[in-house]
Amino acid sequence: MWRYVFIGSVLIAFATQAPGYLQKQINQSDTSSDSASQTVRNASVESAASVESGASVEERRSPSGGRKAYVRRDRSGHYLAKARMNGRSLDVLVDTGATMVAINETTAKRLGINLRPHDFRYQVRTANGVTLAAKATIDRIEIGDVEVRRVKATIARDQSLSTVLLGMSFLNKLKKFEVDGSTLVLTQ
Repeated sequence: MWRYVFIGSVLIAFATQAPGYLQKQINQSDTSSDSASQTVRNASVESAASVESGASVEERRSPSGGRKAYVRRDRSGHYLAKARMNGRSLDVLVDTGATMVAINETTAKRLGINLRPHDFRYQVRTANGVTLAAKATIDRIEIGDVEVRRVKATIARDQSLSTVLLGMSFLNKLKKFEVDGSTLVLTQ
């Protein structure tokens, strides 16, 4: 139980402190050709990142022909889902309070993001204190039948982030997302 409280505290702290600063840094460097921006390439190893949840996603085609995915809320009130990032299966926490998709360094390596020590130059404050983060672009993120391309992400040090946060840099690329009872509906 305490482990979940600790993980939740870390996620909340990271989601509330880092997004504004990271978005500002990303917007500034997007105007220049910055070598720290990495494009994610497919990797041949499966991700070991996991959220202990029993994540569930339902997918259905809507009558209008759009794609939808339905993510059920778990007992703790979180929307946990199985997602694919560049074809690699990951458990994710869908977090409307996070500005960016956020992954840790180990997950980034498994997804083929090649980082150098100097890429970790964006200072962020988390529940564990101040840490450095890098940025990247993920080529493809899928939840159920919904697929989004070229999604901006931040990469945190492993000790700062223990799960994948699927934030607004993913959600804002959808036609809409809404809560219907205990289900988060993603519409593309």
